[in-house]
Amino acid sequence: MTRPEIPGFNAERLASYLAGTAGAPTREQLVQAIALAHEVGGGAARRALDLGCGPGRETLALLRGGFSVVAIDPYPIMLQQTRALVEREAPTQTAQLTLIDATLEEFAESIEPASFDLIHAGFVLPFVNPTHFASAFARLRDGLSVGGIFAGQFFGPDDEFIKGAAVNTMTAHDSNAVDQLLTGLEILHREEVNRSGQIGRGQAKWWHVHHVIVRKPA
Repeated sequence: MTRPEIPGFNAERLASYLAGTAGAPTREQLVQAIALAHEVGGGAARRALDLGCGPGRETLALLRGGFSVVAIDPYPIMLQQTRALVEREAPTQTAQLTLIDATLEEFAESIEPASFDLIHAGFVLPFVNPTHFASAFARLRDGLSVGGIFAGQFFGPDDEFIKGAAVNTMTAHDSNAVDQLLTGLEILHREEVNRSGQIGRGQAKWWHVHHVIVRKPA
């Protein structure tokens, strides 16, 4: 059975995202997160989770950074593009890649405690249904190993996607709410953006985003 479109990220928005980000480099935030994870060190069995992996450029960066990667996305085209990219650019690392067709809500219950050394949630958390957000994010926090890195984004209430979303389909957080979510984690980078921009190199959009990189302390 085909999964319905993800609320807040329909087929039109998917097409715009793919067109606007084609050929884009790895997100700088993830580059920073991988470098920070290397500072902590770790063995050959380090694992990463790429939530909403999209066309795979961040998954590829994680593989090249020495992680085995679980990449999830609810859109089959994204998983297909991720597999094709890895097979083309890093064929010897395909054995370290696991692709899963799922939303975060669907996948969260399977996350074991302390099972990932790096979790990347690139612009995916706002599309989690508000009813399930607290439990899903709690599982992500628990899923970090000691010293593990989380890198991701939360949308603020001024974001154009949030303002245009149907009631109870997307999740927004103001600065105080982000403070609460990150309580007990070591803040390595935090930036709030509230300005006009674009979706990649595509259509114009008003962004209200909290960019965060945090570490799970001992």
